[in-house]
Amino acid sequence: MYLPIDHLKYLSMPLPEEVKMYHYSGDFEGEVACIDKWLKRKLPEALRRRLDIQRIFAKLLVDDYPLSTEAFLDGLRERCPSATEQTLEDFIAMGNVDFILRNGQRYFQRQALRNLFNTHGKDIERINDPTYIPPDKSSAELETVHTLKAQGSLAYRYEVEEWMKICPHAVRDGEMLRLWFPFPVDCATQPAEEIKLLDSSHPVTLTGDVHRTAYMEVPCHADETYWVKFSFVNRCTYTDISGHISTGIPAGEGLSANELAEYTAEQYPHIRFTPYVKALAEEIKGDETDPLMLARKVYDWICDHVQYSYVRDYLLFDNIPEFVMTNGYGDCGTMALTFITLCRALGIPAKWQSGSSCRPDGIGSHDWCMFYVAPYGWLYCDPSYGVGAVRNGNETRRQHYFCNLDPFRLVACNEFQQPLTPDKRLCRMDPYDNQGGEVEYANPDYPIFWKDRESGRRVVRSERLDND
Repeated sequence: MYLPIDHLKYLSMPLPEEVKMYHYSGDFEGEVACIDKWLKRKLPEALRRRLDIQRIFAKLLVDDYPLSTEAFLDGLRERCPSATEQTLEDFIAMGNVDFILRNGQRYFQRQALRNLFNTHGKDIERINDPTYIPPDKSSAELETVHTLKAQGSLAYRYEVEEWMKICPHAVRDGEMLRLWFPFPVDCATQPAEEIKLLDSSHPVTLTGDVHRTAYMEVPCHADETYWVKFSFVNRCTYTDISGHISTGIPAGEGLSANELAEYTAEQYPHIRFTPYVKALAEEIKGDETDPLMLARKVYDWICDHVQYSYVRDYLLFDNIPEFVMTNGYGDCGTMALTFITLCRALGIPAKWQSGSSCRPDGIGSHDWCMFYVAPYGWLYCDPSYGVGAVRNGNETRRQHYFCNLDPFRLVACNEFQQPLTPDKRLCRMDPYDNQGGEVEYANPDYPIFWKDRESGRRVVRSERLDND
């Protein structure tokens, strides 16, 4: 499971046809055996690296898609007793139920049932009760938007606690653990002076300035929980583009040459200007030349063509944006990466930002993005919230999340696909950012997988800073 972050670029290398045949037929045991056979050959180094990664993929895919059709239907019937196989087929036809084929049989992603309840809860209620009318939540959803527009800014202070624990089957008593907890990073919306480490179960070191972490080295003991507690303030400022007039200024005017090159470049394996990406970018562009309107057209395309769905672990994709563009569904991070890739293909600087959605009543992983258009500078975009607004018929909210966000954010990562500090020796659970935390034994002979640890986080306290 040794996978340095700079080896991820080899995901762009092709696979031998024999390996692909096993993979696409869903015979993952056969695929691993085939890869092992190929690795005994004299191969180009790039192909050897690609096969090493594919071997990891083949094993982890089985873990990430554990639900048979029967198990999925049983879970669906707990919420929707009258559900039939045709009901499931109807939901699959809507385009956002993630599954793979294993030896000719469907197996669903481990979060697919939860995703179905989240995205199609109204449809399920209507099956149970054809007279069901969903409650109108539009006014509550728009309260923050209206406040931001009226006040120009809005700030919240949060106290958050994060924890990790090794599952009993993976405990190696006394072995040294290395843990990386996501920690608020200094950025435009989170001033460094308002970020505080409040407490921790064991001594920690704050590390990194791109993927910010609270890092801990501690002996492993059964039933022990490792945790950190911190506070931060998120300050959201509203940008009004309603009076925008095309200026003819290049999008990147005001960035340094290095910044312009970095944020309009490819970044393998996922930010790639493939023929499909370039063709779609040109189709979206049409005759438009204004950079801000080009970025809006990219956002509108995602809102019109992509549905929200939980997907497999990002480690198990070889090209995330093309998956979204081809299949028409994805989660917050895959949509953000699609926006970034298309913007860069059109010459608009764009970058990643991620951490958590952090509300008074809950917290969860979330990704979004930024793009640069002169004379505004860096603007924000949250494509998945835009897609959610489309699903709920809320056009005002959809318009808001192009160029603006909200103060319900914990920013832990300012860039995509960057190393941790200190770097993790073995394969990360998420090599592209750090939202749920990472853990490994210092001894690389004892790898830890996602199923070997429990983790969580909670908002301990939050307050709106009205008079700040």
